[in-house]
Amino acid sequence: MMDMAQPSGALRIDRLQAEDTLHVWTHQGESDRLVLCFSGIGRAPDEVPSYEFARAASGNGKDTTLFFSDPNRSWLNAPDLIDQIVWWVEEAKARLKPSQIVSIGHSMGGFAAAAISGFTRVDIAMCFSPQATVHPVLARDDIRWMSWREKIADFRIRSVADHLDPSTECYALFGRHSREAPQRERFPISSNVRFYVMPKTVHNTPQRLKQAGVLDEVVRFAFHGRKGKVERILKTQFNAQRLTEPTEAMQARAAEDAAAMEFAA
Repeated sequence: MMDMAQPSGALRIDRLQAEDTLHVWTHQGESDRLVLCFSGIGRAPDEVPSYEFARAASGNGKDTTLFFSDPNRSWLNAPDLIDQIVWWVEEAKARLKPSQIVSIGHSMGGFAAAAISGFTRVDIAMCFSPQATVHPVLARDDIRWMSWREKIADFRIRSVADHLDPSTECYALFGRHSREAPQRERFPISSNVRFYVMPKTVHNTPQRLKQAGVLDEVVRFAFHGRKGKVERILKTQFNAQRLTEPTEAMQARAAEDAAAMEFAA
């Protein structure tokens, strides 16, 4: 049962679930696209992260959107969390019969937008500054978000690379700042990943696009398969560099991670 609508500008967004493990909202659009939108950790640690990207994700209300928020900030590792998300997605698929399913998120939300493709169909994933992993061995050199990471008892999701479906076209946008390196240099690069690095950017990739007035446009072009349009905006307005092969730094981290995991075992 839906509860009272929560307004987001002129968009109607209704709550579907509010439990300790998962909060879910929906916007009902009229297109044949289903959007899965994942929240990051939020700004207030004592509050449930609210839904994000409402207008950009839904195409200004045209697309039906499911908004997911993880109150435990578990990077999909909380017990039964993935199963609950998949249940909502499958219910929407059966009801709407969408021709396309896409996902979007920033930071922890970007991680989920990519990794969930290993559990349910995702045609296109738009991932802003996503984590590649928060596993204590693999992310040993990234000290961010430790208050949440330390609470994860069991890692069902070791890394995005283990779960990103090869049939999912994934956009991964990262800042070039050194603080982003532990995650940026562990995110997979493959034929289905369009990997961009934005100079003068830290963890704020979607904020920079929004400030430039192109966030909604980039998301729409990505979801419509307009790869060239996305790349043109990122390169001309942000001087973003597209990576198509792992860098030496990425290869070095991969070797170090393999050794670290072998030692930990």
